[in-house]
Amino acid sequence: MEIAIIDDEQSDLSVAETYLKKFIHENYPEEESAINITTFSRAKDMILNFTPGQYGIMLLDIRMNELTGMQTARIVRGRGDDNVKIIFLTSSDDYLLDGYRVFASGYIMKPLTEHVAEFEETFSFVFSKIFVKQKELLLPVNHVELSVPYKIISYIDIDENHKLCLHLADRKLVTTMTYLACYEILSEDERFLECYHRIIVNMDFIKTMANEDFILHDGTIIPISQRKRKEVKAKYMHYLAHRD
Repeated sequence: MEIAIIDDEQSDLSVAETYLKKFIHENYPEEESAINITTFSRAKDMILNFTPGQYGIMLLDIRMNELTGMQTARIVRGRGDDNVKIIFLTSSDDYLLDGYRVFASGYIMKPLTEHVAEFEETFSFVFSKIFVKQKELLLPVNHVELSVPYKIISYIDIDENHKLCLHLADRKLVTTMTYLACYEILSEDERFLECYHRIIVNMDFIKTMANEDFILHDGTIIPISQRKRKEVKAKYMHYLAHRD
């Protein structure tokens, strides 16, 4: 994963990089070798070669000369990168509303030396969101154990032969894993919701919710259990409200 830190104050840039490396080393040692941090003293230098999906996290100082952190965030979102986690460094809370408009994942007050706990709490939250998205489901398919990323599982159901089917973003897999075993694993992840008898939907794939169904982005209609409708809708609304 690539992380960009952008601050035109060299001392603040250095402190942020040091704190972040220390946080990763102490809390995510297994992922440390796969995380690369790049620092920029000018936002324009980052934007010059930026491509959507390039960074997993951006730590941006709001008050920078030439191009501010908020302007940089708007450019990043405007180029179609909706997934990068944006965290702002600021000495004022005057920009909170603007931050919501670019879907900021957090604010950390300056100077960082006086807000270490806030720094760690913010990155703990963001990293937990990132790494949970990278989970994989191990399942037997045609006598071979496959590793399927959670993020490509659209929904799970049972076919006419009573086999468990995983409907992925680009294909369908049939496995000998039992529905109960699959449910017990996926129910630990906030994305997955059992909305009907032996149907589990990945809420990231839902485009809209009708009265009796979920409509997925590819047009697939997933029924909502009448018995569980109130509970299912409440869980979905909660997920939407807290999704980052």
